[in-house]
Amino acid sequence: MVCKKLFFAIFLFSFVIIHAQESGNSGQNSLFVENSEETDSDTEENFLELDTPAEEQWQLLEWIEEDSDFVQYYEVIIERCNEKTGEYLEVNKLKTEDNTPSVKIQPLLSPGSYRYKVITFDLIGLPSVESDWMKFSIYRAFKPEINDISSKVNGSATLYLEEINDGAFSISGKNLFDLQKKDTDISFSSYLLVNQNQKKQRKIYPSLLDVANKNRKIEVQFDMKDLDVGSYDFLAIDASGLKSEVSNDSKITVKFKKRVDFDVSAGYLCPIILFDNTINHYMGANIWPVSATARASFMPFKHNFGYLGIGVVGTYTRMFSDTSVYSIDGNLITAHLNFIYQLPVRFKIPNENKRKHALTLELHGGFGTTYFNNIAFHFAHNIDSEPLNSINLSFDVGIALQLYVTNRLYTELCTDFVMAFMSDMQFGVLHPSVSIGWQF
Repeated sequence: MVCKKLFFAIFLFSFVIIHAQESGNSGQNSLFVENSEETDSDTEENFLELDTPAEEQWQLLEWIEEDSDFVQYYEVIIERCNEKTGEYLEVNKLKTEDNTPSVKIQPLLSPGSYRYKVITFDLIGLPSVESDWMKFSIYRAFKPEINDISSKVNGSATLYLEEINDGAFSISGKNLFDLQKKDTDISFSSYLLVNQNQKKQRKIYPSLLDVANKNRKIEVQFDMKDLDVGSYDFLAIDASGLKSEVSNDSKITVKFKKRVDFDVSAGYLCPIILFDNTINHYMGANIWPVSATARASFMPFKHNFGYLGIGVVGTYTRMFSDTSVYSIDGNLITAHLNFIYQLPVRFKIPNENKRKHALTLELHGGFGTTYFNNIAFHFAHNIDSEPLNSINLSFDVGIALQLYVTNRLYTELCTDFVMAFMSDMQFGVLHPSVSIGWQF
């Protein structure tokens, strides 16, 4: 009974010193040398900052024993790995004073790779069970610091998505080590960005390009596809788990120089009635060239995947026809509120680290009204029919291409499809247009 329970407990519980943490590379247990003095902290990990050398600190080994009533004491054997030969040599053998499943390590273990096993002695002082060897590492503990971050493109901690960015940053501080190269490394760091604007913080890991100036300066590079608009905290994490403090010196900002776009355009429209044939039957045409259109869009949500916003579009068409029996005329007016997605396309400006906004692809769609206004028949002897005025719910969906002549002036090619919901007819019309626009 005792053998089985101890065997299970040894593999269930990790080797700890105040705060223990699993190593992310090999599955070994990780042991950190930390202050024995109690300290309050608001961080989730509650890691302690080291102000005293390892020789003045203490280490504690604990394990779980479900039924220690049948145990008189434990014996712990600790061996250290020789980095050159890979062989393990015994460095300490410890014995508990009673059946408490923990032991204070004296003398302290220096940073390195170790393994240990626990031998249980029963009530008559005989060894009853021996665990398998369990590996662990003791890392050197250093508190990382971030003092300055600058983009290699513009020398600041702000990236503008209008610029050509390679995602490379120079970062200065203290205790900024290389990444872990092998399981036996006892001093290394890891680096990441955390977007504080998101409820679920997404972690973005960079490539480490260089470590210089006695671990006081590093160069990292992020994939620009991972960096959307927002404010990020750059964190350096020591092998011991100690983290750099979050401050203004460790922030990276990604944004557009122009935060919001407001576009206004007006131009020529040529409606083409696709169905039904009622208008063609009475007016003899499906194409109405005496028309105009105007659009306005507001784009407050700008991201690296595109822009999101809302807009309004209105059209006016003059409709008229003469026959031998009568003449007919009137107006067709549409107005819609649309949701808009825009994808800007930029090209590099020669000899400059900037990109020119060349064109924008747009998709939009929404709901509004289609208004048949004052459509009336006119007969001889000044006889007129009662004018038709009908406001009908309709939807609009379309695609547009904006070609920028300057940074603000653009020409726009657009095609929309409008369908009105009417009780006595089906009305669908295509709205091709060409316009001139200005971006404020």
